[in-house]
Amino acid sequence: MSAFAVSAAVPAFASPQVSSRATRGAKARAVRSAPFAARRTLRTHAAAEAPAETPATASTTKKYHFCLANAEFMLNEVNNEHLPEILRERRRFYREIDREQDFWIVPNPAFLDAMPEVAKKVRQPCVAVVTTDKVWNDFIKLRMDRVYKGCVEGSAEECLASSSLIAKDAFAAPDPKTWTAPYSKYAAGWWEAFYFGNEKK
Repeated sequence: MSAFAVSAAVPAFASPQVSSRATRGAKARAVRSAPFAARRTLRTHAAAEAPAETPATASTTKKYHFCLANAEFMLNEVNNEHLPEILRERRRFYREIDREQDFWIVPNPAFLDAMPEVAKKVRQPCVAVVTTDKVWNDFIKLRMDRVYKGCVEGSAEECLASSSLIAKDAFAAPDPKTWTAPYSKYAAGWWEAFYFGNEKK
């Protein structure tokens, strides 16, 4: 029998021989107050039974969602200039609300060693935007479009590891004659700030 049922059933066992007005009034008050007492009992039980949350650590097993593409396309494509802005704005927002970062850039992700069929579909070197937030990963897929979307499960050390990094000078500087944007191109190596372990930089 639930805590609510026990609490609500108590007044039902009052003696039928008691007939005084004062006693009937006390009985009526007990009946009216029983549901409230039951709700308090339920909340107490729920609080006692709720498991404590385990703090996130590098060894905690989680699902990591990712969008994967060629490094040139992901980090240096003119039409993808919005990616660093999206990442920077999201990091700024997280810091404002004191929320732990849950997204990273992973160059040449090591988890591809266990996914050879996926690795074959992407020109190397490659880069993945990885997050524990599935909805946000879907958003990145929509914004970037020509990327492979997937999911891996494991610890942060496993899922955010790189087999090799992308150098700052990996891509040629833009030709000033063909650069028509009203702003300068993002500095080379902007992606390093979003590597796992650089969350505070």
